[in-house]
Amino acid sequence: MRILCYILTCFVITSLFSSCATIAGGSQYWAKVQVNGHPNAKIEYEGIYEGTGDASFKVKRSEADQLTIKITEDGCETETKKFTQRTFRGWAFVGTIITWTGLSINGGPWIPIPFGVIVDGATGAWWKPEINEKGVSKQDYKHFMYQIDYTGCDNKTSNSVK
Repeated sequence: MRILCYILTCFVITSLFSSCATIAGGSQYWAKVQVNGHPNAKIEYEGIYEGTGDASFKVKRSEADQLTIKITEDGCETETKKFTQRTFRGWAFVGTIITWTGLSINGGPWIPIPFGVIVDGATGAWWKPEINEKGVSKQDYKHFMYQIDYTGCDNKTSNSVK
């Protein structure tokens, strides 16, 4: 029982500390959204107003393939843009494997326990947005740009007074 408590305590303490992929990039990234040609377009992410024309906010890496942005502008139709692709951060995974962790109880044999793999897998730190998806580009490992072509006003007809 005492060994089980020790192992659980070590697991909890180790889980509180970040592992390789979480350290090198984190479990979130900054998404910078720009609505091309519409500086007055309101940007919403997860139902929260983020800015007008352009906005920056954090996104969980594990949800990089589920990013949904709502664009509205006065006098125009509301439009929802979905980004549905993500890619695996291979080097972050390699770093996690190389820094494989383990546990030694009272100077006994080293027991390999993949704390880093567990933490990185649970936080989704191995993922990033797919830069080959239309409108997505990488600024650096923690910042990605989303260029949105808002068509909600393109079909708008103008009424001329005669």
